[in-house]
Amino acid sequence: NGDSCSMFQLDDGMYHVCVSDGMGSGKQAQAESTLVVDLLEKLLEAGFSRESALKLMNSAMVISAGEESYSTVDFATIDMYTGELELTKTGAAPSFIKSGKQVSVIENESLPAGVDVWQESKHSKNTLQSGDFLVMVTDGVLEYLHVPKPEETMREMILSIKTNNPGILAKKIMDRVMLFTGGRAQDDMTVLAACIWKKA
Repeated sequence: NGDSCSMFQLDDGMYHVCVSDGMGSGKQAQAESTLVVDLLEKLLEAGFSRESALKLMNSAMVISAGEESYSTVDFATIDMYTGELELTKTGAAPSFIKSGKQVSVIENESLPAGVDVWQESKHSKNTLQSGDFLVMVTDGVLEYLHVPKPEETMREMILSIKTNNPGILAKKIMDRVMLFTGGRAQDDMTVLAACIWKKA
């Protein structure tokens, strides 16, 4: 799988979720996407801000892009005290927030990391409530639904799944996506689900 992901919490109460899709597939794509998530994790652990970490990661990808080393970056930070979600997309597929009986789609069109040292990532902010889900997917999941509006199909799919377990939600999404592909993954496919709960 050419996709990589990372989920970790720092001492400041910020929980980070990163999904990256390397260009192409196989070992080369995995090396690119792994570089992205590893760099972001190490930079944040070293004390860099989100913005600085993203810019340094992109610069590193540009420098190593002699062989067209590009990767998408879907990077979410959740403030575990306030529930505030900051989502940064760099060439990434849409993400989804499930809140009760509503599912919203977050789309931000931009180039992948490694294309342009001056490129700006697209940011969005939302506030999560207890029990809300964040669902992040790579483009292979949506592209091979083979429907006119894959984001809408995915939104309806997420809404129809009844569970309060993010692992089960991710598995059921992937199971339903595979029904559209005849049971075969024609591209790298990753579904990541996270849920936030209020401590009693």
